[in-house]
Amino acid sequence: MFSESFALAVAAYVVVKAVEAVVGRSGADGSGGVVAPVAFVRFQRNYLAVYLLAMGADWLKGPYAYVLYESYGFSNGDIALLFMGGFGASMVFGTVAGSVADTLGRKRAVLAFALAYSLASLTKLSSSFGVLLGGRVASGIATSLLFSVFEAWMVCEHNARGFDPSLLADTFSKTTLGNGMVAVTAGLLASGLAERFGFVAPFLAAVVPLVALGAIVAVTWPENYGDASVNVGQGMANGLSTLLTTPKVLCLGLAQALFEGGMYVFVFMWSPALATAETRDTLPYGFIFAVFMVCVMVGSAIFGLVAGFSLKAVPIVLHVAAASAMATVAYCNASKAVVYGAFLTFEVACGMFFPSYGTLRSMHVPEAARSAVMNFTRVPLNAFVIALLYAVKFVDLEVTSVFWICACAQACAGVFYLVFVALDLAPDAGAAAAAKKSQ
Repeated sequence: MFSESFALAVAAYVVVKAVEAVVGRSGADGSGGVVAPVAFVRFQRNYLAVYLLAMGADWLKGPYAYVLYESYGFSNGDIALLFMGGFGASMVFGTVAGSVADTLGRKRAVLAFALAYSLASLTKLSSSFGVLLGGRVASGIATSLLFSVFEAWMVCEHNARGFDPSLLADTFSKTTLGNGMVAVTAGLLASGLAERFGFVAPFLAAVVPLVALGAIVAVTWPENYGDASVNVGQGMANGLSTLLTTPKVLCLGLAQALFEGGMYVFVFMWSPALATAETRDTLPYGFIFAVFMVCVMVGSAIFGLVAGFSLKAVPIVLHVAAASAMATVAYCNASKAVVYGAFLTFEVACGMFFPSYGTLRSMHVPEAARSAVMNFTRVPLNAFVIALLYAVKFVDLEVTSVFWICACAQACAGVFYLVFVALDLAPDAGAAAAAKKSQ
């Protein structure tokens, strides 16, 4: 089943890219046919190299976090507690990480990410719950930086260098596509390393790309800031004020938080949902993870094909697909083939999500408080994940119940996105009405 699905996913990707070429949108990116200057290509390649090294380190660790903890003898509830530590740290630190990066420098924050993630990887050498919990906390802090300061640095530098704003969609599309390719490679590499050297090997291997990206950033990246005239506290206040006084940014942030909240619960729950008592020790987790990532590439390719025609329609499709997939997992949990198919559908939705929401954020989130706003939106995300993991640990919440809740979260994300679209279109509608009245 898994080998066949890998072949089908690759075939689907090839078909989408072929269609893209036929309709004349080779490298479609929503850039409206803008020719990328040489300086932009160099800048984009540098950013992609750094970002994909960071994601490669993340993906090397992804498939084996749960099974490593399990191999150390921890129960499902104890493992949930470890994950809660990481998400809790991300939630607490995330509220200040963006403002710190905006004020003290985003390049410095990227270097801090590389250090924190390396330390988190090295803690996996220990089977001590306390040491592993410390590693999860370091990982949570690093995650807050990974999903805010990289993008904030890139968007700021893109604008500072005078590149056409429409080219941002091309960068976001390529980050997701490249992320899928890196994740496939990392999943297969992690599988081989784990099989030969044990479950801890992928975590140690993750230190290599982290050191490499740190060296590239230290040598080639200039520093940039948000509003450097304000301190960290003011930066936090500005970020929160932006969310509370700009309803469409708040709705976009809540839609993102609910989608990603369900996605992170999926990261924790996919292996126990797919495994049975007989297959738990024999499932090819790294290979399955690689299939998931090919599906992410398919989703990214779909975004590249259609974004230039209707960027705002893409999230509607992906939210419906994500909610349907999570509901299918909950309803058909006994059929592992159906569950697996639903997981693949969800991963395609993820592939569409990252470039579409990245492009929307670049258009609607103010530059001065970008990192702070992005990290504040991660607070409800982390709170949602922690609440579900708490229920798994202390209430013994069943897998089916977890995925029903995730389905509801995905549906709510879709609702918030529709409100965002309505709010974004409202000024245009008002202007049109005023123009008509003046006639």
